[in-house]
Amino acid sequence: RGLGGNEPAREIDVMALLESLQSDNEAMGRQVTVAGRASAPYVGVVSLLKRCLSNLVDNAVLYGERVTIQVEDSAQCLTLRFLDEGPGIPPDQLEAVFEPFHRLESSRSRATGGTGLGLTIARNIAQAHGGDITLRNRPDRGLEAVLTLPRPPLRQQSR
Repeated sequence: RGLGGNEPAREIDVMALLESLQSDNEAMGRQVTVAGRASAPYVGVVSLLKRCLSNLVDNAVLYGERVTIQVEDSAQCLTLRFLDEGPGIPPDQLEAVFEPFHRLESSRSRATGGTGLGLTIARNIAQAHGGDITLRNRPDRGLEAVLTLPRPPLRQQSR
C-alpha cells in the first residue's frame, strides 16, 4: 500500500515526536533512550516521519532489546542514530535488508519477526524527504541505523 502522507510538509517538533515514541515504547515495557537535541523544527510530513521513526525503533528493540537514539543537528542536516545492543547483521546483508520482504530470520511468527517491510518503508520515507538510512554494525555489539535528513538552505530574504 502507499505511504500515505497526503498532508503538506510543515514544521515538526522532532524532540516532541521522539519523546512521544519513547513514552509509547516504555508503556510496552521497551527501553528507549533519547540523547541530544534538535536545535530547530524539521520541515516534513509528520505522519510519514513518525512512521519512519517508529519502524526504526521497532526494529531496534525487536532485535536489539533496547535502543538509544542519538540526535545530532546542524544547519545542513538532522541526523538520528538508532543504536541497539543486538547481534548486528551479517555484513553482506546490510543493504539487502532494505529490499521488500527480505528477512534475516525465517520464521513466520510475529513474535520473532515482521513481514520484511519496515526498513523498506523507513528508507522510502527518508528518501522522500531528501535523506537516507544507512546501517552499520557497531564495533563491540549491535547495529547502528543512521537516518539523515537534510535541512533546506535558508531562503534569501528579498528587500
